[in-house]
Amino acid sequence: MRTSYALFLGCYIPVNQPFVEASFRKIATKLGIDLVEMEGATCCPVPDIIRLSDYNSWISIAARNLSIAESLEKDIITLCTGCWESLFEAREELVSDKDLAKKVNFQLSAINKSFTGKTQVKYYLEVLVEELGIEKLKKNIKRSLSEVKVAVHYGCKLYKSENEKLVKYFDECIEALDLKVADYGIERVCCGYPLSLYSLDKAIEERTKWKLDRIKESGAECIVVTCPACYDQFERGQFLLRRKKLRYDIPILHLTELIALSFGYSPEELGLDQHRISCKGIIEKIKPKG
Repeated sequence: MRTSYALFLGCYIPVNQPFVEASFRKIATKLGIDLVEMEGATCCPVPDIIRLSDYNSWISIAARNLSIAESLEKDIITLCTGCWESLFEAREELVSDKDLAKKVNFQLSAINKSFTGKTQVKYYLEVLVEELGIEKLKKNIKRSLSEVKVAVHYGCKLYKSENEKLVKYFDECIEALDLKVADYGIERVCCGYPLSLYSLDKAIEERTKWKLDRIKESGAECIVVTCPACYDQFERGQFLLRRKKLRYDIPILHLTELIALSFGYSPEELGLDQHRISCKGIIEKIKPKG
């Protein structure tokens, strides 16, 4: 049985982390998820910046993106936690506030669009676990990741989901992949990205370095994330800390990449060579499933 979604890529993943898109498209093909392109979609826009500085622009742009999916008669699936947060919360506010929806629709009418609220916004973990089920994921695993020891970083936004369900779904996927999980004690701590919008140096010193130190001490061989901003913060942080003669060389992998690797896709197909911190050591530990 196949399912179909409007794919909202946002702006960050296609430009900076194409391996996330590549790996998810492979996963979708294998699991029977048809992805419909959202032509004309723009930035979600970023809730941490735009919503705080210009609420009207944030809600109007988000509503426009939602209207594109509505015209396709599809629910939205997102790969970026920031995009999920922005579109999900914008939809909730518009549905619950009729006056706000009326005001936004007046603005959208100038470009012959409207928001109705009929489209749902889902993060890809919801689709994998709630709709397809973990067992379907397990049935498609062809390679063993059991020798890979990972440090899980959930990121702040997953905790905003109802009853923190996205955190639980992340854990369920990690367990399904049979990964070794390092306990480093501060899994819930932010990577530092939001603080970096105020001061990059402060964010790296007070958050990123703290996490990297604990992860290194735990013996983890890589960091697993679902958030593009978290990925960027851990990668950028490691390069900036080299200026202080601190070297970690801990690769960061998106959960989608690990799932796709377990499904049998090659590192070349997924674009793992585009990682600035080599994943070679991780790839060498992936073996055919016994």
